[in-house]
Amino acid sequence: MSKHLFPITLLSLLWSLMLPLGATPRASLITCGQSGEFVFYLYGHTAIRITDPETGLDKAYNYGYFSMEQKNFIPNFMIGKPMYMLGVTDFDSMVYDYAAQGRRVSEQQLNLRPDEVQALMDFLDWNALPENAEYRYNYFYDNCATRPRDLIERFTKGGLVYRVDPASLPTFREATRQCSKSAKWYTFGTDLCLGVKSDARMTVHDAAFVPELLEQSMDLAFRKDTGEPIVSRKEEIVPQTQLIEVPRFDGPLVTILALVAIYLICYFVVRRYTPIPWQMLRCGLYLLLGLAGIVLWFLSLFSAHPHTLLNANMVLMHPFWLILVVTMWRELRHRRLNSLLYLINLLLALVYLGLGYVQTLPIGMAYLAILIGLDQFIGRYVEWGGTGKVFEVHK
Repeated sequence: MSKHLFPITLLSLLWSLMLPLGATPRASLITCGQSGEFVFYLYGHTAIRITDPETGLDKAYNYGYFSMEQKNFIPNFMIGKPMYMLGVTDFDSMVYDYAAQGRRVSEQQLNLRPDEVQALMDFLDWNALPENAEYRYNYFYDNCATRPRDLIERFTKGGLVYRVDPASLPTFREATRQCSKSAKWYTFGTDLCLGVKSDARMTVHDAAFVPELLEQSMDLAFRKDTGEPIVSRKEEIVPQTQLIEVPRFDGPLVTILALVAIYLICYFVVRRYTPIPWQMLRCGLYLLLGLAGIVLWFLSLFSAHPHTLLNANMVLMHPFWLILVVTMWRELRHRRLNSLLYLINLLLALVYLGLGYVQTLPIGMAYLAILIGLDQFIGRYVEWGGTGKVFEVHK
């Protein structure tokens, strides 16, 4: 996806001003397939096409442009306030780009009257002006697919009605997992960040954030004023040639299971000879949990992301693990504090497993929670309640 859009946009707008629409203008919804090349290609793409055979006009309006060079783009993206923009390109150029990537391009010609198409294009040309092009992107509710949907509804006199079975729609999390199934670690990270709100079943409006689901809903959409289908014709312009390969092994799950196995070996076998590997493993685990907790708590409490609040993963991953990273090496000095932290974390691990009935947990996290609970039980009741032999660094 090109990020250098303003020169192209300005030229396209000047050209459109010189070419008024003829008697048979058409508007179409364009849906582009997925690609595993980049994370932001995983979800596919949506654009609006305006064409007029009489004048030769053929433009694509695309709400998916962004620039990594934009000031503070990465920090704004992290806090849920990235700025995206509308760009205008020649439709043939857009098709060529997606065909070169092996991604399908399908067209749903819209059943709009010429005056509706003209009004739609006038708005898009105004919206594409540099001073109007930017908008605050939202992953679920305001993106490159929801904006075209909103405009189609707005410029269809009387609006649309969707004959979609609500029970057939997935949850937000299920839709996200389906789109990113070829990128297991990305799916795992996204799952960690999404809270309980993501397990709600989507409405037909919610589902439009995924281009493919928007395409399907438009196939079942009808004009309220005439009862006619909003899609008058559908065509696959370019077939999907890039295969989306799903890895045979789930990297996060395999990693967590390997961590469990290594922990058990270190504790029950290696620790007989030296406790250092076991303690080092515990320290590394606490460090990862603490750092992940900082990210999750920040996203939940301070970001504008709509689905990161009320996240069960915050129960297991929290910044207070970083205290144990320091105090675990001086057990005798910090005996009371560590004992309290072990007990709290043990209880939190049990609560986290229970929350799995309310929120869908990331793949493998139940095993990690069991490991953490076991480790905290050992720290509080076995080491101190049993032999009392605890490894400590003496200085």
